[in-house]
Amino acid sequence: MTVAQSATLTMDGRLDPQVTHRLRDLSVLVSLPQVTLRLMSLISNPNTSVKEVQEVLERDPALTAKIISLANSTYYSVRTPVKTVERAITIIGYQELGLLAMGLGLSETFNITTSPKGFDWESLWIHSLAVSWLSQRLAQRVGLAEIGEPMVAGLLHELGIIILVSKFPSQFQNLLDLILAGQSGLEAEKALRIRHELIGYELARQWKLPEVYQEVILYHHCPDKAPRYKQVVAMTALADALSHKLGFGLMTEVLEVDLAYYLEALGLSVLELQGFIKDTLLVANEVSPLWRQLLRFGEPSASKSRFSSLMKESEARKLGPA
Repeated sequence: MTVAQSATLTMDGRLDPQVTHRLRDLSVLVSLPQVTLRLMSLISNPNTSVKEVQEVLERDPALTAKIISLANSTYYSVRTPVKTVERAITIIGYQELGLLAMGLGLSETFNITTSPKGFDWESLWIHSLAVSWLSQRLAQRVGLAEIGEPMVAGLLHELGIIILVSKFPSQFQNLLDLILAGQSGLEAEKALRIRHELIGYELARQWKLPEVYQEVILYHHCPDKAPRYKQVVAMTALADALSHKLGFGLMTEVLEVDLAYYLEALGLSVLELQGFIKDTLLVANEVSPLWRQLLRFGEPSASKSRFSSLMKESEARKLGPA
């Protein structure tokens, strides 16, 4: 079964017809910048050269300035000032820089700075970057040869929420009202027929994004139902859950995590997952200020880590829901 065939069954009667109709218009009126699309293709291709990424990044002077500023941040502790994209790539890595540039492109395409009262728009971008970063590290931990696809998938997985916030503000405000009244985010979305994974999938399909990203967007809350790209979907879903534990989650989501499924899908043991969590915890709060710097979010806010609680829960519940 293809992603499109599976999605037809999934979407039947579960999305507001008015939203579906407007998404068709949006797919024509709104498009991702060519730099973003090109970087998406390059990062996902294992044969990409550093020079190719450099050439794309250098086409945008404003982006070049941000990248150089990022490379000169205290996090990298460079001895001599970074003045070129080429050297910035050497210091940061071409995939990481490309991914951050894609995040910037998305944030400029969908301006959500005027999001409804009660929603922290900043946290949405940070969450997307966090899931991408965690997906990359998970891909490395499980020994995946190519980590580009999981990185891009993690960045795009909440495309539906980005669209809701930026293009359907009244529906999103209704969603927030239900959440503040005590409903979970997913329950409220079902009641209003604005499931964010369906909305994100529909726009990704109309944009003709690669099927792996369509599938991740559609199934990141039910990875066991993914028809083709089960490993990448499971990786994104687990990274999504871990980002919430770390403090980079969204108020619109309350995730139920079946660790047993993820461990089996990714070929990890409990001890390996605990080791991954521990290693990630050591660097997560150092990396997040870089995301804020590039996306012009100002000073990083304090974030209480909950990774240790996940480790304890996984032992206590014997791989039950976290």
